[in-house]
Amino acid sequence: MSNMDIVIRVGFSNWEPPKYEGYREPKHVIRIEGDHVVAEVEVPGVGKEGITVKLLNDDKLFIRAEGNERKYLLIKELPAPVTVDGSHAEYRNGLLIIRLPIKGVSIGVA
Repeated sequence: MSNMDIVIRVGFSNWEPPKYEGYREPKHVIRIEGDHVVAEVEVPGVGKEGITVKLLNDDKLFIRAEGNERKYLLIKELPAPVTVDGSHAEYRNGLLIIRLPIKGVSIGVA
């Protein structure tokens, strides 16, 4: 893992979002790219250590980013069910890029 990687955690299925005051939704694009769902989220002014990324169930993305008096919150349904196995997230120059494999799309052959 490089120093720009972000850990993606799996959340609880019965999780309800807490009430966040003072947070704003960041600019973002979520799309399907091949056999991955890719999320690009703009969270400028925040350090990597202030970013939390969680996958709720297998179809909802939770991102909270805080730092330098900036607060971002994004909770979005994904266009396809995904898994954290083989996922990758990195943060560079204010842009968080998350790649999540779509569930059941490919099977490795030995």
